[in-house]
Amino acid sequence: MTERRRPLHLAVALGVSAGVYAISLAAVTSLQADQEAAVAAERAPALDALASLRGANDRLGSRVASAGSTYAAASDGYRRVTAGLDALDGRLDTLATSVAGIEGAAVALPARVPLPSISRARSVAAPSVHATTTASGG
Repeated sequence: MTERRRPLHLAVALGVSAGVYAISLAAVTSLQADQEAAVAAERAPALDALASLRGANDRLGSRVASAGSTYAAASDGYRRVTAGLDALDGRLDTLATSVAGIEGAAVALPARVPLPSISRARSVAAPSVHATTTASGG
């Protein structure tokens, strides 16, 4: 019988090639991790600036919203004051008409009005009484 040769050299070659491939993959992974860490370190200031910018934008947005609500409140107050002034203007027009009527009536009055004379009543002295009574026990 013939002895079968075991292809041992093929198994060794396969094992060595797998080991070299694993080592090369580990080296590439290590290089990529180092590169990504370097890129992350380079981008860190930009990310910090971006976060700061987001915070400033949020604060600005809240200030704009606050200013908008303040403006709306002032606008409503202005509308109320305007309505009150319109009503007051109408009342002043009515008063001006009344005053004009009174002025016209006052101009039509004579400058002097003769008043009737008033006679004064004379004071009369009380009559003298010479009577005495015993009502007080005396």
